[in-house]
Amino acid sequence: MADLFKLSEPQPFDEEYAAGDYDCQCPNPDDQYLLEIDNGSVFLVHRACGKQPRGDYLDLVEMGRIPVTIKAEPYGNCDGSEWHGEYRCDCGVALVATVNGLAVVHDNVPYLVGRDYRDRDGAVWRITSDRDRQERPLVFLLPQGAGEDCPLEEIVTDFGPLELVTPE
Repeated sequence: MADLFKLSEPQPFDEEYAAGDYDCQCPNPDDQYLLEIDNGSVFLVHRACGKQPRGDYLDLVEMGRIPVTIKAEPYGNCDGSEWHGEYRCDCGVALVATVNGLAVVHDNVPYLVGRDYRDRDGAVWRITSDRDRQERPLVFLLPQGAGEDCPLEEIVTDFGPLELVTPE
């Protein structure tokens, strides 16, 4: 019976594993990374070399809320038409997230700078990148010049919640 089973010798890998081929080897400190979303998975890659950061970082990454626009777009070579010749399109779509630009945050709610928000009474406020002496984000009542800039937190407290006005 011992002749039927024989341990084989371990086979070496064809190529030797080199961490530098897969993980970032750029000198520290450099905190500039890009966040990539691919097929529902989120990845960090170093901006300088395009490789993943060294070590086990996944449990250490935290990020505040960022306002994004989600748009369904055809993926692959699909041109988005309903028909490809005589065949109905079955290419599918990918959801593409685009960061909406600069935002300010109040009570863990992001507000887009330069965009208009309607309060519960119907008044429209524009979010600005300006801040008061206490470093609070400021808004102004539209039409412009209708009043002074006011702290966002006061407007949300007195007239909130604020809802984003959809551009026409």
